[in-house]
Amino acid sequence: MKQVRELEEVLYKTTGKEKYKILNQLSEVYEKISVQKSIDYALETLDLLQHVKGNPKKAEIYIRLGDLYRQTNEYDKAMTYYQTGLELSKSMKNDKKRAELLNNIGEVSFRLNNYDQALEFYLKSLKIREEIHDKKGISDSLNTVGNIYFQLKNYNNALDYYQKSLSIRLELKDDIAIAKSYNNIGNMYSMIKDYPKALEYYYDSIRLYDKGGEEKLRSSVYNNIGIIHREKGELELAKESFEKAIKISEELGLAYNHANASNECARTYLQMKKFNEAEELLKTAMNEGRKLNARNVVQESNQILSELYNEKKDYKNAYNYYKQYADLKDSIYGELSGKIAEIQSKYIAEQKEKEAEIYRLKNVEMAKYIKDLQKANDIIKKKNKELTEAYTKLDLLARTDPLTRLSNRRDILDKIKYEALKYERSGEKFIIVISDIDNFKTFNDSYGHDCGDFVLVNLANLMKSVLRKQDCIGRWGGEEFIFLMPKTDLEGGTLVAEKIRKKIESETFYYRDVKLNITMTFGVNVFDSIMDIDYCISKADEALYHGKYKGKNCVVRSDEID
Repeated sequence: MKQVRELEEVLYKTTGKEKYKILNQLSEVYEKISVQKSIDYALETLDLLQHVKGNPKKAEIYIRLGDLYRQTNEYDKAMTYYQTGLELSKSMKNDKKRAELLNNIGEVSFRLNNYDQALEFYLKSLKIREEIHDKKGISDSLNTVGNIYFQLKNYNNALDYYQKSLSIRLELKDDIAIAKSYNNIGNMYSMIKDYPKALEYYYDSIRLYDKGGEEKLRSSVYNNIGIIHREKGELELAKESFEKAIKISEELGLAYNHANASNECARTYLQMKKFNEAEELLKTAMNEGRKLNARNVVQESNQILSELYNEKKDYKNAYNYYKQYADLKDSIYGELSGKIAEIQSKYIAEQKEKEAEIYRLKNVEMAKYIKDLQKANDIIKKKNKELTEAYTKLDLLARTDPLTRLSNRRDILDKIKYEALKYERSGEKFIIVISDIDNFKTFNDSYGHDCGDFVLVNLANLMKSVLRKQDCIGRWGGEEFIFLMPKTDLEGGTLVAEKIRKKIESETFYYRDVKLNITMTFGVNVFDSIMDIDYCISKADEALYHGKYKGKNCVVRSDEID
């Protein structure tokens, strides 16, 4: 504190360039003492530099403010300062720092649930780190890309990235980083219900955190351990683990971790029939989630509250919270599949383009020696053709749901927009149907996520086989599907939907010798001159929700709920 007092005493006697230096020093010193004071001095420094044109130090202050607001979980502010800092530092020559900045922006995007944007920045960071051979940075980037795929429930891709990251971290002997990888891989085993293996990784992670004195990250691991105990029906052990996670995050001011652990502990209380305790924790989690703009936390709180009020037979509140949960789920995951595929496609295409360019240069060099330029040109043409074919395949990937091989949200919306344009010319009505698998969560909870994938793939194939040639089907998100039926009125669309519903209900599905009873609920609406596409889809969605609360396994027309 002596250094702080001396700097503050000098500050009031100083002006001009020297004052900027002291403010900057104070901000740096206070970062380890009081983050808020560090922010105050950084803002004062920035204010002093506002009228100075072309000062490279301005970018550094913006980036520091982004770092500081990230520490206080004020992610919207962090993003604003990071983006400005990134713009001002375009000519930054320090590749390592630029990669770190891009990774931090990706981290803030991740916390704000902008997963497509997060992946884009993570991959940019990874590209730079690969170019400069920064092994630690590469391992961090691989890990963060794994986090994106984990959030999107693409567990195979997530595990692949986590394991690549771990192999580098073991080589570097970085205990804290290895502990993070153990925690992430533990999550993967937890998802496939190999609980002994998951717990082994989690406790190895805690052991390394204890060794490195890393208190902050232990809260996440205890939260994960609690989830396993709850899945195994060990509710008291689960409650103890969640309470440890809540206590650590509360003591260290980790708002996001605190909200997440509160949701999980509330779900455990719900299973223990401790409704009041669960409700109190859920309100805490929801308030913290809203302050952080963490939509995934708020979504989870709404889902558990819906289940809680359903248990209490307060069906009005149960419905309201379920509707809020469903709306949030749609806003978070709805358009991500297409965007993520697009970003990944650009990254792959860029790598192929780079490889092709290297190949071309090598062949040009060879041609200088063997005086065979024509051969080199032929090779370049061949590579260009391969690239064109690769781009075509990547475009198809960006329009296809990777699991069911149906149209993804982006592709089916394009087809609906085209049908709407045809309607303006010909006046031919068409039908939109939104459908949802009844009690889908039961399949995942009872038999694992592979079973959930089995259900999605088999239903997709069955529904395609029943549809007419002119009809289209796409995966709308999660366990929801959307149908487009051209040249069809409300009566005809309802008949087709009912035919599909009956076919699913009567079909026998076996997963690993277990017979599954699968049903679906459908909402049907017709597009006509009084509505736009979004309104047409929302009316079909309303009909679907009406069907869910009517008893599921039914077809509901939009005119039945008006």
